[in-house]
Amino acid sequence: MAKDKQYYFSHDVNASSDPKIIAMEMEFGVISYAWWWKIIEKLAVSEDYKLPLKKYTFIALANDFKIEKDDILTKLNGCSTRVQTNLTPNEFVRLFIFCLIDDFELLESDDEYFWSPSLTKRMELKYSTEKKISEQRRLAGIASGEARRKKKQNRTTVEQNRTSVEQNELKKRKEKKIYIEEEEERTRATVISNSEDRPKLQTEWPNKKAYDLYIKRIGAMSPVIKERLDDLVELYQMDAVIVAINTSADNGGNSIGYVERVVADNLKKEVQKANGSNRRSGSNRTAKEKTDGSDVNWAEEPDYL
Repeated sequence: MAKDKQYYFSHDVNASSDPKIIAMEMEFGVISYAWWWKIIEKLAVSEDYKLPLKKYTFIALANDFKIEKDDILTKLNGCSTRVQTNLTPNEFVRLFIFCLIDDFELLESDDEYFWSPSLTKRMELKYSTEKKISEQRRLAGIASGEARRKKKQNRTTVEQNRTSVEQNELKKRKEKKIYIEEEEERTRATVISNSEDRPKLQTEWPNKKAYDLYIKRIGAMSPVIKERLDDLVELYQMDAVIVAINTSADNGGNSIGYVERVVADNLKKEVQKANGSNRRSGSNRTAKEKTDGSDVNWAEEPDYL
């Protein structure tokens, strides 16, 4: 068989004007033009575009030509008188092939195979062109794959860089948060320091007990909060402020405003209790214990500064 499966071959549009073809038709009749192209088609699909000079080849071609012994005279009507009409179909085809080789030089032979130089040249060119195109496509495919691979690598690199940037940003935010917390801690330490480090703090900050408890149970101190705690101690006394801070913390309060509300409400309850005791006889009702504000539902009270 041929190198590749072939579906077509080039055919000159003026092949019938070739002097060699014309001579063939004069010798064997116009029907020989059809025989010629049948031979070319067989060669085009054969290995190396050649057919063996064997009897079985001539028999197969005679079958393709539809030549039978009784039809030779009819089919060769008008042919050259040198064509023997008493030949068998395969002998006639053998004669035709050798005339194409020796007389008309349309075919060539090495005494073992015969072929068409023109067809071989065309088919080799076609095969070479197709191979070249195939190689170009292969290389283009490799280049395309390489481009996709590089694009993927670049995308991966970009994603890695973006991830690195995001990680750095998160790191910076974390460091900034830590810095802010440390600054707040330093500020708090500046407002109220440990009594062991500051022996004179009790004199400098007479309400330190309230400050310490507020920091421990409510939250960070500030100069404003310190002043408001000082005011509370001055108005309600230290014990009342301590009770209010503990009560606020126990009920979820987290602001100085909450403490102020609690201490005020505690005082109000004390006044009401005192007024109630004056109006009632001690024998009719047992006096209630002093309230610390724990019986108040502080969750319903507003949390404000």
